[in-house]
Amino acid sequence: MIKDITYHEGLDTSFNQLDRGAFLTSKVGDKVNTMTIAWGGISLVWHKKVFVVFVRYTRDTYDMLEKSDEFTVSIPKTNTLKDEWVYCGRHSGRDVDKIKECNFNLLPGRQVKVPVIQECETHYECKIVYKQAMEPGNIPEDVKNRFYKKHDYHVMYFGEILDSYKIEE
Repeated sequence: MIKDITYHEGLDTSFNQLDRGAFLTSKVGDKVNTMTIAWGGISLVWHKKVFVVFVRYTRDTYDMLEKSDEFTVSIPKTNTLKDEWVYCGRHSGRDVDKIKECNFNLLPGRQVKVPVIQECETHYECKIVYKQAMEPGNIPEDVKNRFYKKHDYHVMYFGEILDSYKIEE
C-alpha cells in the first residue's frame, strides 16, 4: 500500500538511515542503475523543496545524471537491506546490473520516469533543478585528507521533490 507523505514527514528516521545507506536511482533509456548514498539532505531552494545528492565524477550514476534530469531516492526501513547497500556501494553499474544482482523489484515513478525500489520504505521522486561541482579550494584540508585523497570530488545535484511517499506492508 502506498501512503502519500509530506517531504519532511519522518525525516529523523530517513536521515538516520541515510547516514547508513540509501539508494539513488537513475535511468537513461532502458538502463536503470542504483548506487548507495550516505550523504545528502532535504532543503529549500528558490521556494522549492529539494533533495541534494552528492555523486562522484567516477560513478556510472554521474554519467547517467548528466544525460537525464531526474532521479529517485529510496530509503530502506531501519536495519534492512544492509547487504544490498554494501553491494551497490562496492560495484559499478558499468560492470554489473545491480538491480538484478540485489533482486530488487522496481515500481514506476509516479511523477518521473525513474523507478523506485519496492523493497524500500520511503521514496522521493526528483527533477534536477541545479547542479554544482565541488570547488576543491573551498574544502577544508582535513575533509580533503579524509574523503578526497584521490581527488575524486563530487557534483551536487539539487532535485526538486515532485513526490514523496511510503510503501507500507
